Amino acid sequence: MRRLTLLILLALASCAGLSAQTFSLVTAREPVASLDGLWRFHTGDNPAWAGVNFDDSEWPLLRSDEDWGKQGYLGLKGLAWYRFKVVLPGDSGPLSLLLPRIVTNYEVYANGARIGGCGAMPPHPEGRFCTPGIFELPPGIHSSSPTVTIALRVWQQASWSSYTGGGPYGTSYLGATPLLRARLQSALDAYIHSAIQDYVLVLMETLGGLVSLALFLFRRREREYLWFGCMMLLEAGMGAYDIHRALYGAEIRAYYRWSRGLSDLAFYAAVAFYFRLLRGRRSWLLYVALICLILGTASNLLFSLPHARDYVRVPVIASFEFLARFPYIVWVLTLLLRRAKERLADARLLLAPVLLLYVNSLVRSIILVSFQFGWQHRFSRQAFTVLSQPFPVNSDSLASFLFLIAMLAILVNRFARTRRDEERYASEIEAARIIQQVLIPDATSAVPGFQIESVYKPAGEVGGDFFQIVPTGSGGVLIVVGDVSGKGMPAAMTVSLLVGTFRTLTNYTQNPGSILAGMNQQMLARSQGGFTTCLVLRAEPDGMLTMANAGHIPPYLNGKELALENGLPLGLSAESAYAECTYSLDCHAQLTLLTDGVVEATNGRRELFGFDRAEQIIHQSAAAIADAAQRWGQEDDITVLTVARTTPEIA
Repeated sequence: MRRLTLLILLALASCAGLSAQTFSLVTAREPVASLDGLWRFHTGDNPAWAGVNFDDSEWPLLRSDEDWGKQGYLGLKGLAWYRFKVVLPGDSGPLSLLLPRIVTNYEVYANGARIGGCGAMPPHPEGRFCTPGIFELPPGIHSSSPTVTIALRVWQQASWSSYTGGGPYGTSYLGATPLLRARLQSALDAYIHSAIQDYVLVLMETLGGLVSLALFLFRRREREYLWFGCMMLLEAGMGAYDIHRALYGAEIRAYYRWSRGLSDLAFYAAVAFYFRLLRGRRSWLLYVALICLILGTASNLLFSLPHARDYVRVPVIASFEFLARFPYIVWVLTLLLRRAKERLADARLLLAPVLLLYVNSLVRSIILVSFQFGWQHRFSRQAFTVLSQPFPVNSDSLASFLFLIAMLAILVNRFARTRRDEERYASEIEAARIIQQVLIPDATSAVPGFQIESVYKPAGEVGGDFFQIVPTGSGGVLIVVGDVSGKGMPAAMTVSLLVGTFRTLTNYTQNPGSILAGMNQQMLARSQGGFTTCLVLRAEPDGMLTMANAGHIPPYLNGKELALENGLPLGLSAESAYAECTYSLDCHAQLTLLTDGVVEATNGRRELFGFDRAEQIIHQSAAAIADAAQRWGQEDDITVLTVARTTPEIA
């Protein structure tokens, strides 16, 4: 134990005898010397510490290429000093000092004379993002002695002190001024190379915003183009401001005021954009997200007040931002997931990029918030690097690139699709009026012994629903009701084909299963893809019902759904067979047939009409059922037929 104590005492004595490193430009092979090494360090402030004759031998030693936070002084705010000495050659030309980025503000002295600095110092400090700088030594400074004392007075902003240390962040150099300027330019070129991703992203966001605004000029009613354009230009403004700050520096308070302002405006534009693009609805989650964003904006304005950041730490500000924006992220992802589940193509394409974008943002926010607990040294920027060659790409930029590509694809495709639809629409109008006469009978044929009511409400000029009513020679009736997949003229032509096929087949057979099989073969032979759900039934004068179903909604008898053996929709398989089921239709009982336009009606809150609501009104008349679905919110063609058996008239 005594030996261990003796060794410790000897080690402490040797450390006490260490001195700050003296750097020599005389022995350097080039007229530039690295100043990496040990500098004297002391907290507090005293103007005498800049002088040549001040004895700093009692000061501790810190590495010159690392901030003081990594060397045991994390949390130190206010002023601290560094001191070191350099030996200059007697016949040197103009010499300068090249200092790296220093946090936060600083002044540099040579033999007690101030030769430069960055940012306003106490008693009226104003935090600034400082960039590397060159400071020329006064001519003849080493005329009396070749050794020159360099002192660095550093002020650390209070709000940064809890998660980052002050002082130099990199290597300092002393040497010939032209060579240092070349070295600084080389470092600038290296930064530009490392920031290529940022330049490209700003360019893409600017182009994307301008393209979107140009599309809005052509489609004024589609405001998603407007909001996306505003969002992208605001994002580009933030990126450009970040690049300018890195190259030329900026006042910290002004930077946060403008960058946070642009960021808040971008979030508001994003809310409007997603709401329009994904057909969002007003919900409590949306209102919570908006309220939190507004509170976040108010807190940003508060934190930007003079001296506010001297009392509020950056991780605390980051916590407010995280809490303010988290409900918005939840709302966007919830809306995307819901629309993707509903098979909205735009939502499915956007889901992965937006999820990557916001998860990455949340992780970074959580890490910054965790700095309050001293965890900053557990995280590395390299953890977010996904590509290092030929230039660095981090996860933020990758997520933004994927989002931009997906969004531009969506917007351009939507615009092109809209233009094509408009051009086709004009030619379809006249054709639709002619084909409509074939799709749906103008009046229901009177069939003795049956009371038949039909209502057809197309969602557009051309519908995909159809039905036909054909009396049989035995006094019964054949009824077909169907729904063709797709819209527009292709659907209308398929309906025309199926209606013609049905009428032709009724001349040869009255078996519903055989009729469906014949319609299936005809559709496979002549249609251009797609499928059709269809139901055929034959009602006899005595009330016997024979039905066959090809993937259609089963009919309802006296308000209850009938159990039918369900075959494949028409147009999918040549081997499809359609089994027949029989039921009895009593006098004055009601059989109701409908298409999915009833159950898929959707209101402004994106709620489906659904089967439960349909069953509650299924006993009503065809007109009442169709009107209820239409009032709920028509999305597709609505067709309702009711068949009731009446008492035969006495001859």
